[in-house]
Amino acid sequence: MTLPFTPLTAAILIAITPLSGVVFAQTTKTPAAPTAPATPVAAPTPVMIQSPTDWIAYEDTTYTPVADEFSRHLAAARKAFDAKDNQKAAVELRAVADELKEQGARAAKADKARAKAETTLAQDTATRMNLTAKKVTAAAAALESGKIKTPADLDKAIDKAARADMERRWLVTDVTTWYPVSEEPQRHFGSAIEAYVKKDYQAAATEIRKATSYVRLEAGRATSEAKQALESSVAELDTLAASVEKGAVKEEKALDKAFTHANHALALAHHVKAAESWARKEYDKAGYELKAAAHGLESAAGWAGAEAKAGAAAVVADTQALGDKLASGATWAREEVVKGFESLGNAINALGQKIGSSKKAAPVNVGS
Repeated sequence: MTLPFTPLTAAILIAITPLSGVVFAQTTKTPAAPTAPATPVAAPTPVMIQSPTDWIAYEDTTYTPVADEFSRHLAAARKAFDAKDNQKAAVELRAVADELKEQGARAAKADKARAKAETTLAQDTATRMNLTAKKVTAAAAALESGKIKTPADLDKAIDKAARADMERRWLVTDVTTWYPVSEEPQRHFGSAIEAYVKKDYQAAATEIRKATSYVRLEAGRATSEAKQALESSVAELDTLAASVEKGAVKEEKALDKAFTHANHALALAHHVKAAESWARKEYDKAGYELKAAAHGLESAAGWAGAEAKAGAAAVVADTQALGDKLASGATWAREEVVKGFESLGNAINALGQKIGSSKKAAPVNVGS
């Protein structure tokens, strides 16, 4: 179900978007010949892939999935506003502000193990979220008192300075939030092609825009070249959707090209995040990031053609297997992790060269 645009939705969304054979385990340091623990440790509950059921749409061209507490409260505020229940809408807006404050506090706790660029982004995110939370709280009070009656009133309640910060929340979101929807871009790209072939250009554009929402969210938590690649893809997809909607795109390969770029950027971003998680010894998170990177690579190669897909298949399978080991807390050998990161990075770069991308996956120091 897609939630249609209202003045409240628009204002709030704009306001905030050396030993090679050593074996290891996720939670403990184990010797080369690991022994079974005295007390069995329960395996972590796997994070499952799933699709969101609701969407928030505004201006008929921008979407965000209802995939976390923030978006759920925002959607509830929209529904209350539609029902002319300003009191309920105000309550939900305050819940939105509370979520922003909580996420800002998590961002502010960036530890010393984080890369400099990531720490800087997290600190900036904390500041921006706290400022935006104040604006949302003020808007709730104004709505509750009846001062907000028109779209113009809402525009004044939340000014332009806070726009485009909503996506920053993805920087501090937990793996249980981002991983379940990590395959959504590819699903929507596939649906876009189906609609395009049927000449249902409006539906094709909508599917592209829904896919773009996930790319935009990932850009919100990315750094450096990965962030640049994702932001470039967002711009490319936005332009593509507008052209498709007008019926101005005459060849399907124009969609294939944009979808290849987007999935390649996602693979690159998840590879970077996997390396960052590994450096912090968050092996389970690194596992999920590797699995997502493998999916991005597989998807990108698929859009690039049969030869590219076949060339990436072995790396995709090996990366998925390694990711499963890390995510589940199973034992792993350092040499296979070294090989895993290297093979994945090389495959991402090889595909990037093939499609004309200048963004590259950097070597990962797995350590000893």
